[in-house]
Amino acid sequence: MPARPTVSAVLIVKDEEAVLDDCLAALSWADEVVVYDTGSTDRTREIARRHTDLVVDGYWDDDFGAARDRALAHATGDWVLSVDADEVVAGDPEAFRASLGRDGGVAHTVLIRNLGAGPALPLGLGAADTVLAGSRVFRRDLHAWAGRLHEQPVLRATGRPAHPQRPAAGIELVHSGYRPDVVAEKGKGRRNVELAREQVAAARAAGDPVALELHRVDLARSLQMVGDHAAALAEADALAADGFVAPRHAVLLARSVYLAAVALGDAAAANRWLDVWEESDDNPAFALATRAQVLAERGDAAGALAAIDRIPTTTVNAYGERVDRAGLVTTELWAHVVTGDRRRAVLAALAAIEHGVAPGATAGLQRLLTEDECRRLLAAMPDAMWRQYVTWCAMDATAAARTFLGWMRDVRPGDPAVLAGAAHLAPTMALEEAAEWSAHLRGAGQAEACPLVLIARDPHAHPRQRAVAGALAYSAYGDERGLAGLEDALAHVDPADEAEVLAELQIVAPGLVGAAV
Repeated sequence: MPARPTVSAVLIVKDEEAVLDDCLAALSWADEVVVYDTGSTDRTREIARRHTDLVVDGYWDDDFGAARDRALAHATGDWVLSVDADEVVAGDPEAFRASLGRDGGVAHTVLIRNLGAGPALPLGLGAADTVLAGSRVFRRDLHAWAGRLHEQPVLRATGRPAHPQRPAAGIELVHSGYRPDVVAEKGKGRRNVELAREQVAAARAAGDPVALELHRVDLARSLQMVGDHAAALAEADALAADGFVAPRHAVLLARSVYLAAVALGDAAAANRWLDVWEESDDNPAFALATRAQVLAERGDAAGALAAIDRIPTTTVNAYGERVDRAGLVTTELWAHVVTGDRRRAVLAALAAIEHGVAPGATAGLQRLLTEDECRRLLAAMPDAMWRQYVTWCAMDATAAARTFLGWMRDVRPGDPAVLAGAAHLAPTMALEEAAEWSAHLRGAGQAEACPLVLIARDPHAHPRQRAVAGALAYSAYGDERGLAGLEDALAHVDPADEAEVLAELQIVAPGLVGAAV
C-alpha cells in the first residue's frame, strides 16, 4: 500500500492580522504549515506562531515568484498547497489528500471562490461569487515558482507548468481579497500595475511572444483592479488587435476586462469581450452565465434568458471549473417574471431548490412572486435551506421579512426555527404582530419567548408600547411578567401623554390600569 502523501501548506504574508487567523485555523489538517513573512508591522507573526512553528522572518524584493520560492525552501512535504492569507480552505481535506498524484499527475488545480467579485444579481442576493481554477498544488521536489506577478509553479526541469493538471478533489479556497473594499484598503492594484509594467518590458526585450502576451494580460487585469478601466480596455483592445497566441490568455483577459467595460457603462465593449470569452473558451457555458448576469443588470430580461437557455444543466471544464444552471436561478426567475411567464419562473425556482440553491432573497421573492407562489417554494425547501431563510428573516428585521417569516410559520406550523426567529424579532414588531406571534409561541409551549412580554420588559422600547404590550400579556394570558412590565412602563410615561396612554389601556385591558397604578 503506498505511503500516505504528506502536505505542506505554504504562505507568503505581510500585514495580514485581519484574516490570517481564519486562514491558518482552516489548515490544521496539513502535515506542516510554512508562513514566510515579508516584513509585517502588525500582529501577523504573533498570530502565525499560534498555529505553526515554521514562521520565517523573510524579506520582500517586488517579486512574488522569488518570495514563494524562498518560502518553498522551508517545506518538507511530498506535496505543496499554496495558500494566500485571505483564503480559507473549505471542504474535505482527506478526499483532497487521496486525490494527489492520481493518473500520474505531479500538479493539480484547485478551485478558488472569489467572494462578491462578479456582477450584482437580481433578487437582492448581492454580487455573485466567481469560481476560477488556480495552479496551487504540486510535487515539492519537482517544482519552483516563476513570475514576478501572477506567478505560477513550473517544473524545474523545463521551466514550464506541468501538463495536464487535473483538478484536485475535495477542497476549494474561499478568497475574500478581491472584494472592492479589500482591494482599495490594501492597494493591491497599484502594486500589481507597476510589477506588470516591468514584466511587459522584460518580456518585450527578451522577444518572448507567449510571455509578452501573458504579461500584457496581467497588466490589463491589474489596471482593471485599480479602477483605471479606460486604460484596461485600451490595453485589452490592443492585445485583441494583435491576435492572441494562446486562447487561454484571451479567456483570462476577457474574464476580467468585461468588468472594466461594465464599470464604464460601455455596453458595446462589454458585449465584445464577452464574445471573446465565449469564442476562446473550450466551454462557452462560463461566458454565457456571465453574459446572462450582465444583461440582467441592464434590465434585458429576454437577452438574459436567451443566454441561459444555451447553458446545460451542469458543465465542468478541464480545469474543474463548474457551472450549474441552477446557480443562475435569481437571474432566470427575475427574467421570466419580467417577460410575463410566471409559471416558468416558479418552475425554475423549484428546480434550483431541488439542487440545493436558494432562489433569491426574501424581499426580492416578495417583490416578484405572489404569496401563494412564495408558499409553494417554501413548502419545497429542505431543512438546511429552510433554516437559511429563517436566518435571513431574523437578520433583516424589516416588516417585509417578518411577513415572510409569517408565511414560513403557516407552511410549517410550530417549527422551532421560525418561532426562535420570531422571538428574536420581537423588539421590531408592531403590537398587532406581537400579539399574533405571542399566541403561536405560547401554543407551542414557548411562553418564555412571548413577544408581548419581551416588549413589555424592554427598557429601550417606548413606554406607551411597553405598557400596552404588558397589559395585553397579562389580560390575555395572566402573565405576571407583563404586569411588571406595565407597571415599570407607566412610571416612565411622559406626563403629557399619560391621559392618552391610560385611555388606550382601558380599551385593551378594562379595569387593569387602576390595579397596576
